[in-house]
Parts: sequence; C-alpha cells; structure tokens
Amino acid sequence: MRQTFLPFSRSSIGKQEIAEVVDTLCSDWITTGPKVKCFEREFAEAVDAPAALALSSCTAALHLALVSQGIGPGDSVITTPMTFCATVHAIEQAGARPILVDVEPGTLNLDAALVSDVVRDLVRSQEGKSLKAILPVHLYGHPCEMAPLVEIARRHRLAIIEDAAHALLASYHGRPIGSQLACASVPLLTCFSFYATKSLTTGEGGMLTGLPETIEEARLWSLHGMSQHAWNRYSEEGSWRYEVVRPGFKYNMTDLQAAIGIHQLAKQTCLQARRAEIARQYNAAFSELDCFQIPSNFEHVDHAWHIYALRLWPERLAISRDQFVKELAARNIASSVHFIPVHLHPYYRDKYGYKPDDFPVAHREYQRLISLPIFPGMNDQDVDDVIAAVAGIAGKYAQNGNAVSASPLPARTGRRARVHLVPSTAGEIGAAARRAFDVTCAAVGLLILSPVFALVAAAIKWDDGGPVFYKQMRVGREFRLFRLFKFRSMIAASPASTPIAGPGDPRVTRVGRFLRDHKLDELPQLINVLRGDMQLVGARPQLERYVQVFPDEYRALLQDRPGITDLASLEFRNEEQMFGPGSLDEQYLTQILPAKLHLALKYRRARTFLSDLGILFRTVLGFKSPSMD
Repeated sequence: MRQTFLPFSRSSIGKQEIAEVVDTLCSDWITTGPKVKCFEREFAEAVDAPAALALSSCTAALHLALVSQGIGPGDSVITTPMTFCATVHAIEQAGARPILVDVEPGTLNLDAALVSDVVRDLVRSQEGKSLKAILPVHLYGHPCEMAPLVEIARRHRLAIIEDAAHALLASYHGRPIGSQLACASVPLLTCFSFYATKSLTTGEGGMLTGLPETIEEARLWSLHGMSQHAWNRYSEEGSWRYEVVRPGFKYNMTDLQAAIGIHQLAKQTCLQARRAEIARQYNAAFSELDCFQIPSNFEHVDHAWHIYALRLWPERLAISRDQFVKELAARNIASSVHFIPVHLHPYYRDKYGYKPDDFPVAHREYQRLISLPIFPGMNDQDVDDVIAAVAGIAGKYAQNGNAVSASPLPARTGRRARVHLVPSTAGEIGAAARRAFDVTCAAVGLLILSPVFALVAAAIKWDDGGPVFYKQMRVGREFRLFRLFKFRSMIAASPASTPIAGPGDPRVTRVGRFLRDHKLDELPQLINVLRGDMQLVGARPQLERYVQVFPDEYRALLQDRPGITDLASLEFRNEEQMFGPGSLDEQYLTQILPAKLHLALKYRRARTFLSDLGILFRTVLGFKSPSMD
C-alpha cells in the first residue's frame, strides 16, 4: 500500500512563473497592467477567440457574460443541475431565474433534447419571452453536444454562454472551446477558470472570450463601469480623467496573477497530454472491472480531462460510494465527488421547491460518482497506486453473483409498464454456437459486401464530401455503452433537437435517402457484430435517453447483445412514414417504441435458432414479418 498521501490535485508551478512574479513585484505594475494585456492576447490566440478579458474568477466571467447580454430581473436562463453552484449563482446574482434541465446519462452534460422540450413548453405557455440564454457546462472537460443547442438558440434568438471552467484546450467537431461559432447570429461567450486545481492556474482567476464588441462591453462592467482603458490612466499615455458609464463591479485580474498565467499557458499542450495519458491508463484498467463505468469520451470531441469521474455500479459492490471514498483515503489516495446537483442544495431546493427526482439522471448519477486524482504532476507510480487502490477495493467488496443483477437506469418519466423478467430461451444451440454463427456470417458478409461498401462510400463522398460513417453511442448488453456504426445518411454534424427522422426530414441527404429506403445504412453494424457489441438478431440498440424511460423492458432485453434486426425491425420497416404532425420524440416514446418493445419481448421468450434464420431471411429479402400477436 502507498506510504505517503496522494493529494487530489497539485498545481504545476515552475521556476518561470516564480521569476515572472518576482519581475512583476519589481516593476511599476502589480494590479491590472501590461501583463494582463499580454495574457489576454496570448490566451485568445491559444483558443482561437476573437477577443479575451482576464478576470478575477470564472464566476465573475459568468456574471459579466450575463450582464453584458442585458440579462437581469424578469429574465430566465436554462442550465444544468450537474455543476458547481457558481454556475447557477451567477444567474441568480444577475437577477434572472435559472431553469434547470436534466443531463445526458453518458456525459452528464446538458441534454439538448430535453432543452428543446423545455423551450417548446415555455413558448407555448408564453413564458418563452423571458428566456434569454442557454448556459451549458462542459462537465469534467468533455464538451456538450453544441450543434443542437446552437440550433435551439438560433431559432429562439437566445445567447449561449459556455461554462468552460473544466474545458481549456477541449474542442467539439474541431472547434476549440472558446472560439466563435460559424453561425454568427447566435451570441456566444465562453467562461474559463484559473482556480488552484485547474490545469492552468493563476491562484484565482478567469477569462471571458467572445466577439470584440461583446468583450469591450463586458470590460466596462469589469472595473467599476469606468470608461474604456481606465486601468491605463496612471501610465505615460494615460489621463487622470475617466467617466463611469455602467454600475460596474470589481472583477479585474492583476498583473501578479497574469504573470503566472502567461507561463502556465505556454505549458498547456504538455500538461494536457499528461492528463490524457493518465486518463488512458485509468480507462484501460477500470474498463476491465464490472463494478465501474468509465467516463464517456466521444470521437468528435477532444476531452480536456480536468476531472476523471468514475462511476460505481452500486448493486455490484457491498459498500456505498461514501465508504469507497473512505477506503481510498485509508490507502492514502485522495478523492472527491463532482458534483452535488444544484437542486439538492438547501437554497435552491427551498426557493424553487425542488425534489431529488425532479432531475432523475443528475440525482441518480451523483450517488455513484467518485473523482480520482488526475493532475500533470502525477508520476507513473502515482497512477499505478491509484489503480491498485481502486481495484483492490473493488476486489474486496464485490458482490458475489450480482455483477449484472439490476439495471442502473430507472425511468425518467411515468411512461413505463412493468414486465416480468423471463430468462432467455437457449434454443437449439448454445450461446457459444450462436456467437460463432454470428461472427462467421458477419465476416463472410463483410467480405462479400466489400464492393458495396466501396460504392456507398464513394457515393457519400460524391454527394457532399462529408465523412462516410456515422458513429453514435448506444446502450448494449448489461447496459454498457458502445459505439454503433452506420453509413452516414444525414448532413454531417447537422444540428437537431431530436435524433428521430420523420418523413421528408431535410437533414437526410440525397444518397442518404436511398440508403435509408433500402436499409443499406445499417450494413456497417456487421463490424459491431465482429467486435462483440451486437448480434445478428436481437432487439435494436437504443440511445440512453430512450432506454431510461423503459428500464424494466430493457433490463430483460439487454441480458443479450442488441441486434441488427429483429421482429420489430421488420414490423416497423417503414417507421419514418408512421410519424404525423407534432413532436417526433413524443410519438416515438408513446406509440412506436412501446410497440417495438412488446414485439421484442414476445420474440425473446419464444426465440429459437430457426426463428432467427427466418428473421434474417425476411430481412435480406425485405419481407414484413407476420405478427406474433
């Protein structure tokens, strides 16, 4: 066991920062001066931002972002409950009302589909006029799904204020967090933190990025509302005269802080690479243990890895999360929990009457979160010690026989029907033989279909030049997430409030329409079969947000791998044509998905190898299967 205590975080301050601070102390400037200006300029270049404003904290940046957009009493701002309280405090301090929206089960970031639902309901109730902004938090350093949020903001003329306290050097679809959106019609401001635990620290401090005119407005508010360049009034070029043009605040950064920040910024690429390497080692170790869920990390983002948030499967351990934290401390490993959801804190709970289950995903996931040490100063032995401690506790307290006993995904809404969990029918062949059959068919299919793959890839590239494959996280066997492959049939990175495609969906490309009509977009899932994520015949894999609405049904179905095709796939072969006017999500959750689940559960109870062959035969020939009702 480790002999010395490993802290949760440690700053990476070196001789260059110390020398720069000494130089500042020996200069004529210790408060806001030339080094702050240098830091702002170099930071803007680092994140590809048009302009930047250095401030006393990220909280100050959030507050100024709201105020500079004219947001105040009578207004409202959508944000997440899964964040540090300062995010929501800033909205309160501006005099506005925070509207909390639940998070995605995977990343724990703001759920864009739920945001769309909330905005729609606000508009229908005439409360939409008070809504002024969306404030997403790039939690732990994993960027939010910004494309649908931007589309919502564009449609309803809202500002977007990014809380990027964890997200320095992160990016989304190639856009550095802090840079500007391609859609200039959406006001965008981004707020960074330089607190002591951050990868870039100035002790205390923050930065606000945005368009030059927006930053200059925020600058006026940042230092008592004094007229532009008032900080420079004691320089040779300055003047003693100034005017107060805003009822401003005292949010300026000092040159002493900027002296540290300048050299911290220069080290960020190196420091970030070390964080990513530690995360890679953690992921490799903990993904092998059934009692943990490792953090999400989607391919279209660059993760900043500010926090490594491991999640426990409580039903697979004989101790609680809090006891796990104590066990780590007994092994000289510090840990923490990020975060207690905002709606559980007494101030917000009492003011707005929140109950824990008002935001069920945030509440549920909080109860199984543990943040492990991840900072650039950790050496390989430190990392090995953390892995050994976590694995040792897991081995000591693992629940025998209960590794896959229950679903971690309770329902988010009342739309669920209780089902009896029936063991899977083995059929004429065992699971191993069925798996061998699937792998053989998938391998042969990929070989035979390779010319088709080449033609489809060429057609997609010819159509719009975008990527050939579409990858999306789905829920697989025992509720483990996996990355599903399809041929891309929609406009690349198309913003959307729902993943459901209805008839005539404008996001579907010309080639994509042909692929979807003939189900050719599903062919790359043969790769998922080879990888062990899927089988040939089984219930179709779903997004987490849909699985959590019907947890009992999926608890039965996901004892097996999801499949490329099944009875429900044949019955709903022309699913897109079944949608009418109104919310596609609502129709899918109340009409189509329950019917699919009914068929899938019925088929699973009576499944045989011969019936699977029948499903495959009908799938290939495009026949609709006779109903089992």
